[in-house]
Amino acid sequence: MKPGGGEGSGEDGFTLLEILVVTVVFGLLSVALWQGVGVGTRGWSQAERRYGDEATFQGTEESLRRLIERAEPPDARGASVFSGDAERLGFVSWLPEQGGYRKQVQVAFGVDADKRLVLRWGRFRRADCALQPEIPHEETLAHNVGRVEFSYYGVVEGHYVWQKTWESRALPLLVRIRLERVGGGDLWPAILVRPLLAAPAGE
Repeated sequence: MKPGGGEGSGEDGFTLLEILVVTVVFGLLSVALWQGVGVGTRGWSQAERRYGDEATFQGTEESLRRLIERAEPPDARGASVFSGDAERLGFVSWLPEQGGYRKQVQVAFGVDADKRLVLRWGRFRRADCALQPEIPHEETLAHNVGRVEFSYYGVVEGHYVWQKTWESRALPLLVRIRLERVGGGDLWPAILVRPLLAAPAGE
């Protein structure tokens, strides 16, 4: 009882122990709250990164698929040979233009020194064309690519097998593209594309 106060006046204050307990409780609640905010923020950032990765993958896959599907087999003079190894791929295809595919182009894919998967393309000119060569256009399809691996499914000595190189007058039945991130590990799932004009052996 305070000096000079009446008994049961209800004016007694909090003790030091009670104040300490309340302070500790508020501190623990604050820590829990900020941890929850941190987890939520990290989850949001991870979701944004996943969305960005998926959008980039879809764009890259669409570009590869659109051009490889419309690869041209060689003509009577062998002008449009589909040629590739494990790290590079080149062929003649068609670019979309005004709702269709009207521009025949020579395209090439590969990873450059800056670890980018790059598409280079220019207007297709036949060997007997005397016009000046054009500077090829370049488009970056993906960043932070440690390496790309192309492989080709077709006939070798009468057997259908996957090959590391392709240099033939026929188109491969399938092209598989694997992208590896810088530091190792698959960047995305493997992409499988079938050239539309490819024909099995004997057809």
